[in-house]
Amino acid sequence: MAGDPHCPAEPLAREGTLWEALRALLPHTKEDLKLDLGEKVERSMVTLLQRATELFYEGRRDECLQTSEVILDYSWEKLNTGTWRDVDKDWRRVYAIGCLLKALCLCQAPEDATTVATALRVCDMGLLMGTAILGDILLKVAAILQTHLPGKRPAHGSTPEQPCIKVDVENPDLEKFPEFAKAPFLSCILSPGEILFIPVKYWHYVRALDLSFSVSFWWS
Repeated sequence: MAGDPHCPAEPLAREGTLWEALRALLPHTKEDLKLDLGEKVERSMVTLLQRATELFYEGRRDECLQTSEVILDYSWEKLNTGTWRDVDKDWRRVYAIGCLLKALCLCQAPEDATTVATALRVCDMGLLMGTAILGDILLKVAAILQTHLPGKRPAHGSTPEQPCIKVDVENPDLEKFPEFAKAPFLSCILSPGEILFIPVKYWHYVRALDLSFSVSFWWS
């Protein structure tokens, strides 16, 4: 998004150290930056992931960024073809690696804090819709990006929030998650024409009883 020439973008905090900090999280070679994906992920997508990784390690930022966008667009469709519990976890891995590559490409040559904020939003989507990969690397990348945004540094000694462990609400494993049985909740059934507002940071679970669609919007 183009900036206002009369209102220059805010400079990066410690710009010179951002890429070094991110690069230190990554494997040294492209062979180590890989995912073991099952047969449900098409061979063409595996090839595309390999190509994107090669482009990244060769320093071909723009081509890697373009390829990661293709990966994200296609895997996004796979994430939204049915109920969440029916989504194959390998496609969540594909989406997460796409988010990782895109965020890293954005930060190879960031022009201002706006670019870093965009990369952070990409990581957030990977954490929300993807799954943990490469030792929770998206969480670590997001924590570093936060420290490089003006006014967004975490308090000394704080640690980033851990991603939630998803529980099957309708059939919970109470041996693995015994406290889930004590969780308070409200339930309702919406009729045609009705709407439900869910406040920020309220956990929720939705099951469609008929043909439907949903729209999510994150207010600023």
